[in-house]
Amino acid sequence: MSWVRTQRVALIALLCSALATAGVYLWLDVLPVAEAGDETIVTASDGAAAVAGQELVLGEVRWNEFPAPAGSRSLSIRMRSSGGPDAAICGTVTLSEQHGERTWLDADDLIDIPSEDGEPYCISESAPYDIVSVFALPADADGPFYLDIAGEDHRAARFLIEP
Repeated sequence: MSWVRTQRVALIALLCSALATAGVYLWLDVLPVAEAGDETIVTASDGAAAVAGQELVLGEVRWNEFPAPAGSRSLSIRMRSSGGPDAAICGTVTLSEQHGERTWLDADDLIDIPSEDGEPYCISESAPYDIVSVFALPADADGPFYLDIAGEDHRAARFLIEP
């Protein structure tokens, strides 16, 4: 019993560290996965879907419109947003294989896209505007794909992309 008394400060610090580590693990690893499972996918009808307080309409889809890094090719997807006073910023924009397991984030940090071509994501409280999402894909990715745009309230709009 005297060992426990002499080491009580160290044991309390060890216990606090273990609790803090478990809390950080839950916060960063477990909760995002659990919340992602709660997401409702709204499939676009006739190339249009409501997300983040605005309507997005699918436009052109082009291969290699923009130069891509070596060993890959670019796929650009153009959309038109209705904008409006209720429009909010969208969340993550992802492209995934319809019949596969690969998923890609937009490559606006890898590929230089002129600002006059459109916004890289949804913006809030605006007039109607264009969105250009560009993805750097490996050469063997041919499609079809799903384009998912996260909105608010755990809802995401899904567009079928057939390049």
